[in-house]
Amino acid sequence: MNIVIVSNFARFPGTPRWDFELVRYEDFIDHEAHQVSYIANRKGRTAITAPPGRWRLHELEALHDIAAWRGLLRDIAAEHGPIDRLIVFSEFLLDIAAELREEFDIPGNRPADNRLGRDKLLMKHKVGSAGLRVPHYKAVSSSQAAEAVAFAREVGYPLILKPVDGASSAGVQVIADEAALRVALAALPPGEADLEEFIDGELYHVDGLVDVEGRVALLLPSRYVNNCFDFTRGAPLGSVMLEPGSALHQRVTGFSRACIEAIGLKACPFHLELFHSRRDELVFLEVGARVAGADVPYMIHRSTGVNLFAEWVAMAMGGTGRVSAEPRELGGWLMFPRPPGLPLRVEAVTRFLGRLPTVYRELVPQEGQLLEPDTGYASMQSGRFLFAAQRAHAIERDIATVLREFSLTTRQA
Repeated sequence: MNIVIVSNFARFPGTPRWDFELVRYEDFIDHEAHQVSYIANRKGRTAITAPPGRWRLHELEALHDIAAWRGLLRDIAAEHGPIDRLIVFSEFLLDIAAELREEFDIPGNRPADNRLGRDKLLMKHKVGSAGLRVPHYKAVSSSQAAEAVAFAREVGYPLILKPVDGASSAGVQVIADEAALRVALAALPPGEADLEEFIDGELYHVDGLVDVEGRVALLLPSRYVNNCFDFTRGAPLGSVMLEPGSALHQRVTGFSRACIEAIGLKACPFHLELFHSRRDELVFLEVGARVAGADVPYMIHRSTGVNLFAEWVAMAMGGTGRVSAEPRELGGWLMFPRPPGLPLRVEAVTRFLGRLPTVYRELVPQEGQLLEPDTGYASMQSGRFLFAAQRAHAIERDIATVLREFSLTTRQA
């Protein structure tokens, strides 16, 4: 096959860091049996660890330029024949990949398929049409203030306003009243936004795999510690896997399976979020047709032995990708965001590896290290911790200790 891989994930081989170490393209695809070409930015070059000489690299400064992709794909096809697969992991590049698959007639997700895991209005419509609970919502734009205000008066405040295809809570706003709503609407960029009911409750994420026929093959639910929106405002973020066999585990997995089937995802991993409301309802929030961010993939790999990136590629290459794995142990993770006012020099940081029984890995900056501005969960944070145990309460106990005792002391650089 003539395979093109687009790489924008960072790797740090030979260092204590573990960012995207599960992304090993040379383990997923035989670089001798197939013609492999990489399109990568400077960061993405670090994730190409196959032996030299078995692949070709095409480097781009910016990977969001579809015209640059188009030119490179034409060159690759001219040299090696029609492109058989276009492999992309980053959610922020999936739309471009889908458009170019259609243009170059490459097997895999096309734009209509891709929307199922990107368009929050579409996925809520599909889930709601199946009789499953979703937040009350409305598509709005900067020119629809009257309709938005009428919706708000019916549903009540607070409300959530967010991009239709965003990720990691980027652009999400909590709208407290009508005045704030009118201001937020006036500032919207062109196109539709998602205005929805605020759900009061605990947030969960559910991760797994959907096989090539649309059957849920792996499904693992976890309860968030805080949420992504809180993380953008300086709060720590994490989660703990639910105990299998518990009543809540059964409810969440059954509801999530029904949501995935209603949306119609196929041949992909998924990262679904839902609320368990204070009224004891399960409420669908959204789903991404990709591997979760932060340390969720590492938690799942430790717990089940399943590398979600590897299974995604296996299905993209034409395999069944049907993986069913019961957790060997439960997992958890916790991440503290970088402090404001960067760059800062680290003076002291709290460590827990060897002190708490469920902590098996930690990544904290070293004393004297410079913390610099960066973006994304995979950058160096104030602290990252991975947990594992046979019972969820043991992980919850140690996470509570880390939340209470963690400290990072810095000074101006």
